[in-house]
Amino acid sequence: MTICKSIGISIGAAALMISPVAAQSTNSKWEGFYAGLTAGGLWQSTSASIGLNNTGGALSGTGNGWAGGAEAGYNFLAGPVLLGGEIDFQGSTLTSNINGGAGASTINAVATTPWFSTIRLRAGYPVGSVMPYVTGGVVWGNEKLQGNDSANGGAFSASNTFWTYAVGAGMEGYIADRWTAKLEYLYIGTPNTPLSAPATTSIDERAIGNLLRVGVNYHF
Repeated sequence: MTICKSIGISIGAAALMISPVAAQSTNSKWEGFYAGLTAGGLWQSTSASIGLNNTGGALSGTGNGWAGGAEAGYNFLAGPVLLGGEIDFQGSTLTSNINGGAGASTINAVATTPWFSTIRLRAGYPVGSVMPYVTGGVVWGNEKLQGNDSANGGAFSASNTFWTYAVGAGMEGYIADRWTAKLEYLYIGTPNTPLSAPATTSIDERAIGNLLRVGVNYHF
């Protein structure tokens, strides 16, 4: 009886010693370089103040569209936590109808975001083949504005390359030996972006964007 009890204690102690090593070994498959493809949907709300021939006014609108592209990143383990960086480039069909006016002018415009890129840090907690994570970083993109001013100059257009921020969270999991799939949400906040359209018009815009996407990555 004493021998059996001693053996049981020894086995239990060995299991406690091995389990962290086993967990570390399982989690280590998340480390290293990876690359893949993403696709998802975008929606946003836009508000803007406008200055037109010494008259102030406002614009507002909502929009949606699709985004898709490629991403790449690198992960490393810091204890039980996985840290890393990720960059992606996305083509976009995001289109917003914006309406408003200033003084005697009625303005109808369409804003589009043909492309954007995010550069983000990620922090995750792998649990076997599944990893929830949070992420945050910067967004670099291009916005175009085309519209019509009923009282001043008719049609106008403008283009601007902007920097802003993104924060979000996601869940990634292994679906095959080196392949993972993920579901991710990003909140994208566009700070005031000056546009000039035409020279006598200034537009100070703020847009809040949302991106929900899926992705597939190959881990090298």
